[in-house]
Amino acid sequence: MHTLMWIVGGLVALGIFILAAVLLGKSVAEGARAFVWPWLAASVVNMLLGIYWANIPFSVELPVLVVVFGVPAAVAWLVAKRFGAV
Repeated sequence: MHTLMWIVGGLVALGIFILAAVLLGKSVAEGARAFVWPWLAASVVNMLLGIYWANIPFSVELPVLVVVFGVPAAVAWLVAKRFGAV
């Protein structure tokens, strides 16, 4: 459930980045590209909290990181590709 909440949160954050980009006069693709690095940082922090605070082994957290980061990042890539990113 926690993983699903992070994925949905990532998709919401992507929408916020895209909306902010459009409101600032940038393209949708630029908003999607700007989302990726902050989302990677948030995903890694989530993994580290799982390892150190919840005592979940790294070998269990690493695949979760791939999914938590990968799904919203893949959607961001598709949005950037669809709306004209290089």
